[in-house]
Amino acid sequence: MALKKCKECGHEVITKAASCLNCGAVPKKKTVCFRYIGVIFLILVILVVIISLTGGDETSNAASGSSSTSVSSKSKPKADQKVYKEAETVHVGYTSYAVWQSWWSSSLSSNQFLDQRPNAMYLFVQLTVRNDDKKPRMVPPFKLLDENGAEYEASSNAWAVEGSIGILESLNPSVSKHGFVVFDVPKAHKYRLKLSGGYWSAKDAYVQLNPKDSR
Repeated sequence: MALKKCKECGHEVITKAASCLNCGAVPKKKTVCFRYIGVIFLILVILVVIISLTGGDETSNAASGSSSTSVSSKSKPKADQKVYKEAETVHVGYTSYAVWQSWWSSSLSSNQFLDQRPNAMYLFVQLTVRNDDKKPRMVPPFKLLDENGAEYEASSNAWAVEGSIGILESLNPSVSKHGFVVFDVPKAHKYRLKLSGGYWSAKDAYVQLNPKDSR
């Protein structure tokens, strides 16, 4: 039978004894400290709340970023940004432009071997682009924006048509290229041509198009 010493008098007593036979002291039983358990639980609750709040902020930021991205993907011009007219010279970044005219057409070319039917309607934009930089630069891509901010790319069908300006063309310093860009877009919208300052420029400019009927 196991024995232990009494903490009060030092006399040996049986471990299962309710009290010391010598001094009558009652041994203290090992009990779990519920106070510490409560503190730990409270800390865990606080951590969960903090994590949930942080996650909520990130979710909100993600949603905000998504909304911002959606708006920027539409590339709406700023309210105070100047919108040029056709035939005006536009200097943006290291590139200059002059949009001379625009017109609608259901035909891509008079050459039957190059002609292809549009999905909507072809919008031709005749312009001149010049490299104002001190080194050769590629012609930046052209895009259209409608009144709702939707963005349209140039048609890939026009690459073989004589006079079309391709995005892979390179211009030497102070060299100009005269031609046209073709878009396949619905006719029921008003369009602005988005002009880039160049691949290494973050600047853009816009020209309001006033297309004529089919030529």
